[in-house]
Amino acid sequence: MAESIWWKHRGTPAVDGALPTGQVDVAVVGAGVTGLTAALLLARAGLGVVVLEARHPGAVTTGRTTGKVSALQGTMLSRMLRAGRRESAAAYVASTLRAQEWLAAEADGLGLGLERRPAATYAPTARATGTVRGEHDAARDLGLPVRWSDGPDLPVPAAAATMLDDQLQLDPGQLVERLLAAALEAGAVVIGDTRVQRVRQRGDGVHLEVSHGGDEGRVSAGRVLLATGAPVVDRRMHFARVTAQRSYILAFDTAGAPETMALSGGGPSRSFRSAEVDGRRILLVGGAGHETGRGRAENRRVDELRAWTSEHWPDAVELGAWSAQDYTTTDHLPLVGSLGGASPGVHLATGFNKWGLTSGVAAALSFAGEALGTPEPWADDLYGRRARLRDVPALAGIQVGVALGGAAAAAGLAAPVETSGRRAVGEDCRLLPVCTHLGGPLRWNPHEGSYDCPLHGSRFDRDGQVLEGPATRPLRRLPARD
Repeated sequence: MAESIWWKHRGTPAVDGALPTGQVDVAVVGAGVTGLTAALLLARAGLGVVVLEARHPGAVTTGRTTGKVSALQGTMLSRMLRAGRRESAAAYVASTLRAQEWLAAEADGLGLGLERRPAATYAPTARATGTVRGEHDAARDLGLPVRWSDGPDLPVPAAAATMLDDQLQLDPGQLVERLLAAALEAGAVVIGDTRVQRVRQRGDGVHLEVSHGGDEGRVSAGRVLLATGAPVVDRRMHFARVTAQRSYILAFDTAGAPETMALSGGGPSRSFRSAEVDGRRILLVGGAGHETGRGRAENRRVDELRAWTSEHWPDAVELGAWSAQDYTTTDHLPLVGSLGGASPGVHLATGFNKWGLTSGVAAALSFAGEALGTPEPWADDLYGRRARLRDVPALAGIQVGVALGGAAAAAGLAAPVETSGRRAVGEDCRLLPVCTHLGGPLRWNPHEGSYDCPLHGSRFDRDGQVLEGPATRPLRRLPARD
């Protein structure tokens, strides 16, 4: 899997803490923006915190984003209002503004470089103007000071745009580094190469069974935050309430890096902004998203972004290309809060709908506020357990896909993925192309050299090790055929 430009010029952060021997106050699973922010807040308050990360901090979504921290998010708000979620949409805006305020307030202390830029949702054609106008009206209705432009000054064709000034952009790699350093300084323990494989709620706390550096271990905590993208706990079908989405990002050297952070509001998804890397301004272009493990070949999608960039920035020289996985929800609201039932001490935070640098920080603020007895005023309206039963038809459809996928996987058991050209672990075994989460049939992704599950987004590397998603165990290996 190609590394993002944020790590290419600095190297990935290493952590080598040891598993705690006694029970800690809080265990955080996942060292992305959500997990590290929560760890920092709780450690500062004097709680004992351990962060468990399967790879390295920022390895998955956070370290692969475009780094936008904006309250204007494509057409998110108009979609929420169309779903009849006005109260929740208002709370969502409040949570986004709170996340921005927190990052801005912490920036100097963290040594975090924030750049303030206008954000735009633009109509690439006249046909898309109505969609963008709908987002403009929704944003104004929810209190954002957006302004309308019939002739936006953008470097790509744009019939109209809604604009929001004074938004933030940052280097996600730097964000991970600075949050990590601050959390460690505050007393949190961060442990890499540790994958949680099972979660057990007991009367005396929550017990996590983990694989740490190849050895089995256990971590006990009073409460747990699963900040893992897709939840690794399957109770109450939370994994089925999110859909895994992959999107693609390319970095270019060009003299025309734009000042505005922009996202199209109609037609093929296109996102662009400038960034500073190693002291020079570069262009970031993103889009061409699709559900993980489904759709057209990934190589074609990346080539489409390259062609689109070349059309509008003819001098652009490619510096890198990578992809990211995000999780969307059926009602466009983040999926955050206690699992409840038999697991009240286990909390999850996911479903950020591609806006994790705001929603992830907001989720961490909410979790920490609840743990410390200082709840965020918008949290209940946004994350509360009001009937999200409108999701039921979508959930039913997802589970039909699970059943069909399981049948397809069973039919394919006799044809495991061959080693030739796809793995480098020797010629004496093959990988069984069946997801270890719920038995979904895997699809080989030649662009990223991974096996992707179209059901819930689990992904495995060439050697069958888990990259991301709800799966917690590697693929099975079978003896080679004679």
